[in-house]
Amino acid sequence: MAESLKQERQTKKTEGNLDPSKQGKERAASDVATEVGGRSVLIYVTCPHCGNSRIISFDYEGEWFTCGQCQGTYQVVS
Repeated sequence: MAESLKQERQTKKTEGNLDPSKQGKERAASDVATEVGGRSVLIYVTCPHCGNSRIISFDYEGEWFTCGQCQGTYQVVS
């Protein structure tokens, strides 16, 4: 498993209006075979709404994600 996936990052529920241009990409934790290009980093997170394990392609602070399991939105805590 990639080095970046060995540590889980904390997440928080999003609040207020979300900028659609800052929405990131995530996938189920069981789908880690997919490659990411550019400066993205794959990290392991847990959805703060439903507790489902997710893998996200994290590009920058302030990026937000939609859980593929419960559709709740969240951000990585810095």
